[in-house]
Formats: sequence, structure tokens, C-alpha cells
Amino acid sequence: MGRDNVVRVALVLAAGRGLRMRSDQPKALRRVGGTSLLERSVRVLRRAGIERVVVVLGYRADDVIAAIKVRDLPVEVVVNHDWESGTASSVLTGLSVIGDRRCLVVLGDHVFEADDVRRLIQTPTGNVVAVDRSGQPAVARSSTPPNRVRLLEDGSVAGLGPDLDEYDAVDAGMAVVDVQDLLLVNYRRRESWLELQQQLLAHGCELQSREVQGLWADVDTPESVRALERSMWRRYGPKPTDGVVARVLNRRISGPLTRLLLRTRLAPDVATAVAFAVTIAAAGLVATGDSLLMIIGGLGIVLGSALDGVDGELARIGAKASRRGAALDTLLDRYADLAVVLALVLATGATLTAWVWGFAAAVGCLLISYVHAVGRDTDVRLLFRREFRLLIFAVAAIAGFPLWGLIAVAIAANADAVRGVVLLLRALRNTSL
Repeated sequence: MGRDNVVRVALVLAAGRGLRMRSDQPKALRRVGGTSLLERSVRVLRRAGIERVVVVLGYRADDVIAAIKVRDLPVEVVVNHDWESGTASSVLTGLSVIGDRRCLVVLGDHVFEADDVRRLIQTPTGNVVAVDRSGQPAVARSSTPPNRVRLLEDGSVAGLGPDLDEYDAVDAGMAVVDVQDLLLVNYRRRESWLELQQQLLAHGCELQSREVQGLWADVDTPESVRALERSMWRRYGPKPTDGVVARVLNRRISGPLTRLLLRTRLAPDVATAVAFAVTIAAAGLVATGDSLLMIIGGLGIVLGSALDGVDGELARIGAKASRRGAALDTLLDRYADLAVVLALVLATGATLTAWVWGFAAAVGCLLISYVHAVGRDTDVRLLFRREFRLLIFAVAAIAGFPLWGLIAVAIAANADAVRGVVLLLRALRNTSL
């Protein structure tokens, strides 16, 4: 791809009011999954490799600018004072400050994934439209029909519009455009971005297509927001690496709570701290050795283990996942694990036998975490996961046999850790060959 054709800048159209949202709030500030539509778009675009994000504002632009400053979003702002005349005017307003030969145009009321953006901007030349061949947005059905797209055999666009009787796909709300092509189009007042694209075709400019493969949605009503959040949890909440305990127990607790918290501004780091605090408090109850308090503490350990999934769910759904958050979660998990081990040792009366097995259990817990960290880029996955270990600790506390919980985890965790070390060394040796 020639350097002049590289797509470095994205134009986010966020000037509209969004009357179907039934709110006076600018649509760009509507929260979906705990994150505003605008902030989500910026985060996803940057993650996809976009270097500059230019946001075109209109309705209540000052409010959106204030929100951008509060969130310290890395964007450039252009105000379209004629925003009510149609989205085409916002496109042309944004293009006036682009400077690059090609740019990505994104509708600000759409949700999309970084991988789809990356595939779109890697198209080497020309104008390219993101399409979905399934014929509908994956989620969040819009109150208006999606723009239909008719494709030729080579994947180029033959026509697009909401009224096409025959079509092969729908417009997913993103397009890479050649700026010079758009500037040659005769713009008429009160035209839409769709009509500009139609004029490109009418002027003989080729429109290629790239199919989206991930989740995308057109968000234009409160009902669509709720539907989208449910679908986002199903896609981003559970992880492919979840074990049996996580799938059967923990996600059943964390899922409903996460979906409730999505409507708040709770940061994932706060959820991390809450899960840690619950587990520490539960460990304190277990450490007393009192039968009733140990039962309550055991249940608290199960709750803390389930809550430990909420922070990750909030981060993934809200496009807020970060290495910093993952590191904080990992560190607090290790402290919480050691606190539970210590609590079980104290609950046995802190005998020499309990200290020996407690030390062995603690070593096993830490080794499994370490093997996972070292083997992050390999296929090595251990079986005795954290939620499994905490469940055994909790059952032992509830049943009144804390020593047996330590023994079970010590044996199983260290055996799994040794197995993991062998697999890891083998994987790293094969990688170095």
C-alpha cells in the first residue's frame, strides 16, 4: 500500500440530536455498556490503528466538547453549524480539515469492533464500504430499515439505499473514502451521507465492500440500547478460557450484576476493589473458627470469586480493557488468595500441620498464576483455576473442615503447576526451534 493511501485518520459524524432516543442529551453522549457512544468509538478506532480522530459536532456541541475534555479523549473537534441540513454537510465539514488522501468515515451512533475497522482500513486503494451479508445488524434492531447494498460478483457495490428490492447486504455504518472523489461530487443542501455515496456511484467512482465479522449495531432508540447491552454481555462477558466453575456458577452471579452496573458509571477498577474487599472480609470471618461465621465466610468467598468476574466483564463490554486494569486485578487476586489460605490455617488453630499444608497450598496458587503469566502467548492452560481453588476453600470452610481444604488445594494445585511447567518448557522449546 502506497504511503499516500494509508488510512491514518477517522471522521466520526456526531452532530445529530437523535430524536428517537427521546432525550435532550446529545446522542454522542448516550451511554452504551457504561461508555458513551463517542468515547467507545474513539477507543475502538485507536485500538484499530487510527492515528487521528476528527469528531464533527453540531447539536449542543459545547456539551459534547465539555465531556471530551473531562474524559481527555484524544480527538480533534470540528463544529458543523449547519448540522441540521443533513449528514453530508458534516462529512464535508470534516473533510476540510483532514489533509490526507483517504480517510475513514464512521457514523457516531454505530457500535463496531476494532478488528472490522482494521480490515477495512487495510484495503489498499479506493472507496470501501463495510457491509453485513447477514442482511441485518447483529443486534439492536433499528426503528428505521438499514441501508441495503446490492453487490456485484467481484464484491464491488452496484447500488445502495433503504428501498432496494434486491440486495445482498446492509451498510454497517463505516466507509473508507478517497477525499478527492468526494470533493468532486456536486453537493446539494439537505443531503445525507448515504446520498453522497450514491453520487459517488453515479459519477463512476468504484465502491468496494468489506464484510464485517464481529458485532455491530445501529443505536437509535432506548430499546436498542438495552438489546445491545444484552448481546454485548453474551459476546464479551464469558471468556473462551472459562472453566466449568466459571460457566456453571460464577457467570450466573456476575452476569446479572454486570448488566445492572452497565447503566452506571462504575469503573472496572472499582469493581476489582469491591471483589477484593468482599473476599478479604470473608476470609476474616473464616479465620475466627466459629462455625456460623465460617459458613457465612465460605459463602462470602464464593461471592467474592464471582464478583471477580465483574470487572473484566465491565471492561470488555465498555471497551475499557487495559493492561493496567489487568495487572491490578492479578495482584489483588494473589493477595486475596493468600488471605483465604491464612484464614483456613487460623481456623484450624494454627497448628504446625496447618501451617505446612497452608504453605504448600499458597505455593501452588502462586505457581499456577505464574505459569499462566509466563505462558500467556502459548497454548498452555492449567486445569486448577482460581475459581476452582476458591470453591474448594469455601466448601471446606462451610463444612467445618478447613485443613482438608488446604490439603486438597495443596496437592491438586502443585500437581497442576508441575504439569504446566512441563508443558510450558516444551512449548517454549518448540517456539525457539
